[in-house]
Amino acid sequence: MRVLTYNILDGGGGRESLIADVLDAVQPDIAVLQEVYQNGLAEQLADRLSLQAAVVEGNSTRHMALLSRWPIVEARSHHPYPPVHHVILEAALRHPSVGPLHVFGIHAIPLYSIGRELWRAWEVWTLLRRARRVSGQPCLVMGDFNAVAPHDSVRLETLYRAAALRFWLHGNGKLRLAVRQMPSTGFVDCYRALHPNDAGYTLPPPDPGIRLDYIFADASLIGHLRQCDVITEPAVVHHASDHYPVLAEFDLGRQ
Repeated sequence: MRVLTYNILDGGGGRESLIADVLDAVQPDIAVLQEVYQNGLAEQLADRLSLQAAVVEGNSTRHMALLSRWPIVEARSHHPYPPVHHVILEAALRHPSVGPLHVFGIHAIPLYSIGRELWRAWEVWTLLRRARRVSGQPCLVMGDFNAVAPHDSVRLETLYRAAALRFWLHGNGKLRLAVRQMPSTGFVDCYRALHPNDAGYTLPPPDPGIRLDYIFADASLIGHLRQCDVITEPAVVHHASDHYPVLAEFDLGRQ
């Protein structure tokens, strides 16, 4: 099972073919796409990959899409404002090996400040409260958290100037509450589980300096994790978005 999270940047306008080429090369079984617009791109990508598609709307034009090789039993949007700035995706899939598989997607409030990190922590807490309703069943949480994990490094010189300045002015982002909540509730950072010493930067191409995009798996799935990488090939991925996608692979079988 190949699982992907990808922020496609402002609906993918003008970059539709590049995004399609990236997904075609990766061939995900499940993909959660952030910053999707109601422009038909999600459906076009699903058709190209022979996947099902569901788009859930949020509080802005930046929606979220779920693409799945397996039947989407339910996909819905959760976006009370506050705390949800964009949207939280909640979905249930019918997986041939594990039965019900629950997928949660997040696109948290952007930019670093102490206030916004507290807001992001509130958003993640809201998602986890929803996820507890399906406790005991296989569950994935993924997306653009717009947050740095507690022990991750950041290369300020590679970031957009305004973002780097905001980060520096707030103590180099020492307050890191949003992602910290995930392991405390039983979810494991797939990339960090396999790459404890690698940076895993996802933003911005082609010389990234910060990791904002994550895939988390619960206890029932993490033992099946075989691979998790930031996707930097094919070459079109450097121009398809301002984020690199993240791909995790589990040995649950593919039908």
